[in-house]
Amino acid sequence: MQKPSKRQRKILEKATRNYQENLPEAIGYLQERGITETTARAARLGVVVSPEPGHEHAINRLSIPYVDKAGVYAIKFRCLVHEDCKPHGCVKYLGLPGQETSLYSVLDTDSTKDTIHITEGELDRLILTQVFTGEPVVALPGATQWKAHHPYHFSGFERVLIWADGDKAGQDLANRIRKDVRAAETIALPQGKDVTDMYLEFGADILRQMAGVDEGEETD
Repeated sequence: MQKPSKRQRKILEKATRNYQENLPEAIGYLQERGITETTARAARLGVVVSPEPGHEHAINRLSIPYVDKAGVYAIKFRCLVHEDCKPHGCVKYLGLPGQETSLYSVLDTDSTKDTIHITEGELDRLILTQVFTGEPVVALPGATQWKAHHPYHFSGFERVLIWADGDKAGQDLANRIRKDVRAAETIALPQGKDVTDMYLEFGADILRQMAGVDEGEETD
């Protein structure tokens, strides 16, 4: 994947800092999805109020920075108005021109923990970080975004838990990952459900049970 130049990274860092200041405007939305303010701030989420040049298309959207060892290298923008955007002619996620897709929270793949979690969607990833405190969690920005180089990120882990959305796309993604990653295990979510749905409906304990973690057992 082609990474941005130093100049481009500075621009992305400036934008991220700008949008972080507006996070309070999204706190209610995030809390309704089970994401705490502490988690949101740790992820450097924000809201586009005064867009940086070239970001005008993302005004009033949630900003989700992608960060590696050198800093912010990409930003995604999520609609805050509609949960199902298609009937409204809206696109749920927008990016920046020329921006390639990648693993969200790729730094977590450097963890020395035995277990790592893979989910679909940035906000589902934040839910899992709250449930499995201290364990690494990464997300794919879509069920078709598993790349040929991704397996190398997971070669050192004893357990790679795939949280498969309860639809055909989620199952297909899990099957593809399991073909490429020897330590991968699928946690199949009920039909029509994703990680956030399960968390909001049943709480953290059900997700811990599905992962084989006893209630009250420490994960960090």
